[in-house]
Amino acid sequence: MGLFSKYEEPGKGVPKNPDQKLPFFRFFELYFGHFTKLILLNFIYIICFLPMFAGVIVMQLFLVDEESSFYTLAFYLIVIASGIIIGPATCGVAKLSRNMSIEKPIFLWHDFWDTFKTNFKQGAIMGVIDMLFISAVSVSFPMYYNMAASSNIFYVPFAVCLICSVIFLMMHFYIYFLIVTTDLGLWKILKNSFLLTAIDIKSSIINLVVTAIVLILVVIFFPYTAILVIILPTFMAFLYAFNCYPVIRKYVIQPYYDERGERNPELDYIDEDGETVFVDSPELEEAPPKEKSGGMRAKRESGNNPAPRSSGSSKKKKTIR
Repeated sequence: MGLFSKYEEPGKGVPKNPDQKLPFFRFFELYFGHFTKLILLNFIYIICFLPMFAGVIVMQLFLVDEESSFYTLAFYLIVIASGIIIGPATCGVAKLSRNMSIEKPIFLWHDFWDTFKTNFKQGAIMGVIDMLFISAVSVSFPMYYNMAASSNIFYVPFAVCLICSVIFLMMHFYIYFLIVTTDLGLWKILKNSFLLTAIDIKSSIINLVVTAIVLILVVIFFPYTAILVIILPTFMAFLYAFNCYPVIRKYVIQPYYDERGERNPELDYIDEDGETVFVDSPELEEAPPKEKSGGMRAKRESGNNPAPRSSGSSKKKKTIR
């Protein structure tokens, strides 16, 4: 489900209250409906960056020689180490954004820190990987670009870095949502994120284009856009959740329940007896009786559909959270 795609509900049948709004309008309806919570979540997220900022400030006070290699090394070590906190914090933002996008009740402060603690190990490792990647890219891009001025051959590694960066960025549309949703190992999460990016390339491209436009506008109009730091992180997280979590639900979560013959609790349009409300079964429907003048149209009852078939075999043992 992309931001500009046709809205599709997971599973079979028609929900009790079908959403007739286009995804574009549905997104902003949900976003502004949770706007205050998203702003507060953003402030909590910013707090988790304070140790990194404090480390950089301390380094500035005691290491005045900004041209020295030791200064550069210390700066990147601080940035990489900050991933230990930023990673689990991103997990908290991902889970709360996911729950808001599917209109699931949340307790902002409690849910954030509970997710922070529950997913600390994987979040910290992923956070360090992210910061390490950002540090490597910040060095390699200027280096290859300057080297390309003397020899065109260096445009090849520059292009490779650019492609890898774009792919890694698109994988992040899924990585943290998979961390907080499943109990898969980190390597399988990275693998599945890559596969999901390819499976629903349309949503990935939409997220990528919106992200690029936002970043370009922020850079062009900086420092006037600095105030957007209180909005943008959770806005982007909510966008990724709205576009990409339905893909996770379709290809990861629903097959998990289908394989075990269990009901997906997210499908709230299924009643407690396991019957779908308003199932499309034309072969079981009877023709409606002719309407008499001044009379009421008779109600029709639909038959029961067989159990849904899995959209794909899920061989991985995982727990959906």
